[in-house]
Amino acid sequence: MNDNSVIQYNKGTALGKLGKYDEAITCFDKALEINPNIAETWYNKGLVLVKLRKYKDAIKCYDMAIRFKPNYFPAWNNKGIALVALRKYDDAIKCYDEAIKIKYDYFLAWNNKGTALGKLEKHADAITCYDHALIIRPDSSSAWHNKGVALDNLEKYEEAIQAYNQAIRLKPDYFNAWYNKGLALCDQGKYENAIKCYDETIKIHPEYLNAWREKGDALVKLGKYDEARVCFDTSQKRRWR
Repeated sequence: MNDNSVIQYNKGTALGKLGKYDEAITCFDKALEINPNIAETWYNKGLVLVKLRKYKDAIKCYDMAIRFKPNYFPAWNNKGIALVALRKYDDAIKCYDEAIKIKYDYFLAWNNKGTALGKLEKHADAITCYDHALIIRPDSSSAWHNKGVALDNLEKYEEAIQAYNQAIRLKPDYFNAWYNKGLALCDQGKYENAIKCYDETIKIHPEYLNAWREKGDALVKLGKYDEARVCFDTSQKRRWR
C-alpha cells in the first residue's frame, strides 16, 4: 500500500469500529482508488457492508479479496456468513469448506458450517461440525449451545441438556442456553425444572417475550392458571411498550 492508501484504510477501519459505516466505506473506496488490489481493503469493506445488511455488495467485496488472495480464509468464512443471511445455505457451506480446506483448525468455519447445516435440517452433520469446533475450542459456549440445539432437533433431549449445561457453565448469563434448556425440559414433561430455566432467562433478559410465554405454557401444564395468566399478561404488556 502507498501512504495515502494506508491512511484511508486505517481511517476506514477505525470508523467501522465506531459504527460509522457509511463514512468507513467512503474511506475504503478512496483506498481502493489508489490501490485496488489489496485484499484486506476489500475484505474490510465487506465487513462494513454486512453491518449495513448489504449482503450482495459484501459478497462482491469478499470475492475481490479472494481474487487477490485465494487463501484468505477469513474472506471465505465471511462470504459464507453473508450467503447465510441471504438463505443460500448450500453456497455458504461451500465457502466454509474452502476456509476449512485452507485452515483445518479454523473454529469459526466449523461452527458456522454447523449453523448452515442446521438451517438445512441436517442436524447430525451439524453436530459433527460442532464436535470439530469443540476439539479446537472446548471452552466455546456458542458451540456447546449450537450443539444442544442440533441435539434438541433430533429429539435427543438429555444430550441437548448436557450441551446447554456446558454452555451455561462457561457463560452463566447465556440466556439463549437457559431458554433452550427450558424447552428441552418441557419436551420431557419436566415443567417445574423448565420454569426455573425460564426464570433464569428472564432474570438475564427481562424483555425476552418467548421466555414469558413459554413459562406461562409450562405453568398451564401444571394447572397453575393464575401464575400463567401473569406471565401471558407480562408478555403482552412488554410487547406493546
